Amino acid sequence: MSEVRFENVTRRFDTKNGHYESLQPITLRIPEGDFVAIVGPSGCGKTTLLRMAAGLDFPTTGGVIVGNKEVSGPGADRAVVFQQFALLPWKTVNENIAFGLKCRGVSAAKSADQVAHYVSLMRLSGHEQSYPHQLSGGMQQRVAIARSLILDPQLLLMDEPFGALDAQTRIEMQEELIRVTAERRRTVLFITHSVEEAVYLADRVVVMAGRPGRIREVIEVQSVRKDEGWDVKPVEDVMELESFVHLRTQVWRLLRDSGAAQPQADNRRKLSIAS
Repeated sequence: MSEVRFENVTRRFDTKNGHYESLQPITLRIPEGDFVAIVGPSGCGKTTLLRMAAGLDFPTTGGVIVGNKEVSGPGADRAVVFQQFALLPWKTVNENIAFGLKCRGVSAAKSADQVAHYVSLMRLSGHEQSYPHQLSGGMQQRVAIARSLILDPQLLLMDEPFGALDAQTRIEMQEELIRVTAERRRTVLFITHSVEEAVYLADRVVVMAGRPGRIREVIEVQSVRKDEGWDVKPVEDVMELESFVHLRTQVWRLLRDSGAAQPQADNRRKLSIAS
């Protein structure tokens, strides 16, 4: 696991009409093992932050630190799961899951046990020799997640991974993600447009505003989840709890009023049922 730090990160893009400021200075710390979700309006810089952590984009000023090292490009310590499954259509489930290990020079014989473990973990047994076009959307995303997890990344970056799924499959995948991250704790940065998804999955929810992008507030969820045992309850039961409804409402209010800037230094507070 790795701590992630965004230290006074800004991002500016050059256009034919001048400069476009995508992100105001962002400072955010994600402790080791935390599951952090980022929500905010389109164009507020959510995906830009994730891409910076992945080493696929770079700050105009400031720095992104993963572990004790400043990010200078993609690395084996990080894995990304995108909304589009991006599976190799000519490879089977087993071959897609093993692809990253093969790129690292691991032989098929040596990776077989690991592939079998993640096939079982992601409930893909019986589909090992299937091709992507033979799988449902939810199953394809299971393969994409297994392909990332098998690399044992210190940081798992997920950019709206369930956004293309139907409502029922999306809920099933949310429950699967909680289950597999509980098996082996990882640091997770998760981008979503769904407030319900963010509150259900995350230890903390970062609410962003734009434009330019900035952090409105960081809402603590972990203590409420632990106190009320969300992780062992079906998602539909969790969403009926007063604690869940309360936190979801807080996030929605922040998003609805996201046009007003607030200093980052003063915008962190812990929300509870009594707040």
